[in-house]
Amino acid sequence: METHLDWDQLVDALRGELQEKGDLLRLLNQQTETLYRRDPVENERLEEQMSAQLRLISRCTKHREAVFQQIASRFQLDDHASANDVILRFPDYVHPLLEALVTEVDRLSNRVDERLKQNQDLKERFFSQAPAV
Repeated sequence: METHLDWDQLVDALRGELQEKGDLLRLLNQQTETLYRRDPVENERLEEQMSAQLRLISRCTKHREAVFQQIASRFQLDDHASANDVILRFPDYVHPLLEALVTEVDRLSNRVDERLKQNQDLKERFFSQAPAV
């Protein structure tokens, strides 16, 4: 079995997901500024971009999960093997890289969730208030 190709494919999947989540965070930052400016037109434009970005992230996440699943299968691990179980089957010298990428995907996923909620709260605050008379 050629483990180099496997871990290289896994690194590519993880990096791709990180890139797309980073792009979503950039859009969320722009949206935050737009919400504070109370610009509903720009917010709508950003909402459309973020929706497309979320679909892209979903595809990247599914791809990463499929890569993990394929590699786990090649290593004859069960279907519910953790990322760590898979990583430990690779040579020791790639463990730090793979662990760092998995940790960063998790960290960015949490950050994206926090920012989505934060911006949703801001939208409700700024766009659902009746104008002052």
